[in-house]
Amino acid sequence: MRRMRNPRGLVLACLVSMLVACTPGAPPPPGGSQALVPGAVVIQVSLIKYQPQQTQFGKVAGYDNANLTVHVGAVIQFHNQDSFTHTASSVGTTGFPSGSPLTDKARSQSGSDLSQMEWSSGDLQPDAYSQPIHATAPGTYFYGCFFHYNTPMRGVITVQ
Repeated sequence: MRRMRNPRGLVLACLVSMLVACTPGAPPPPGGSQALVPGAVVIQVSLIKYQPQQTQFGKVAGYDNANLTVHVGAVIQFHNQDSFTHTASSVGTTGFPSGSPLTDKARSQSGSDLSQMEWSSGDLQPDAYSQPIHATAPGTYFYGCFFHYNTPMRGVITVQ
């Protein structure tokens, strides 16, 4: 009869496989993805689906609801529908600068409030959701994609 060398290892392996099986069939979230927050206003992100349109703020594109108005207290999340990476990154409150103002810093997730001037979804992988971003102060907030700002992949959120 063979004796098991490491029975604790076998127990640990069984526990891990049981935990992994807790949600059968559920795919893992994409890298860097957050869970969808119930009640959040979702802005879909797709350079392919959302063509340029002229607004009172200038040309916007690449985001569904690229000229969105929400109320104070709203929670916003971005969802990447493309098969390649995007960001949704603050470019300020005074309009779209000519030429991209976004630096490599936009590729890292930061901020949780539109009024924090340097918020960014960070690299938003395909089918990923951004962190929740709160609208706590009235104003007009301009944002764009680090990779495609000059395409022009950019949008506006007005908080009332």
